[in-house]
Amino acid sequence: MDTISTNVVSFLQQNIRCLRKRLGMSQEELASKVGLNRGNVASYENGTAEPKICNLLKFSHLFQISIVDLTQKNLSDLETLDRATTNFQQFSKGEKELLEQFMYKANELEAVLKGINACFHFQAKKVDDLPKELQFLMLNFEQLHEVSQSLMRNHRSLIEFFKCKV
Repeated sequence: MDTISTNVVSFLQQNIRCLRKRLGMSQEELASKVGLNRGNVASYENGTAEPKICNLLKFSHLFQISIVDLTQKNLSDLETLDRATTNFQQFSKGEKELLEQFMYKANELEAVLKGINACFHFQAKKVDDLPKELQFLMLNFEQLHEVSQSLMRNHRSLIEFFKCKV
């Protein structure tokens, strides 16, 4: 692990512990609030594990601190903590509306993908009656569907990332 990574890990573990204690929470209470178990929180605080980005987002949202501040600043210093919480600003009305539009479009796209998948499974029953070129396409549809699902999950994660700016 290089020097930069070591500093990030030590700030992260220190900050999770410090912010949890400032909120008067046990490891178990913090874990419950972010959908983890106590062992996960303990290993993050001990530096034996690093949280996935989705869990960093949950911590960021709960503590009202940006991920950058959570991982790269010493938040045990009150002045730094005050600056970090002040900098953690809410979306403007226009940004919130744009985010809602993205979520609406994501929901629409997900419904379309589900419909296409249902159609495929209905038509797949007749695959033996189709020309070989279409059989080939249908056999590869599942892979294409998995890729599109992965893209949808990434799209939703990105939306959640920006929602955590709140």
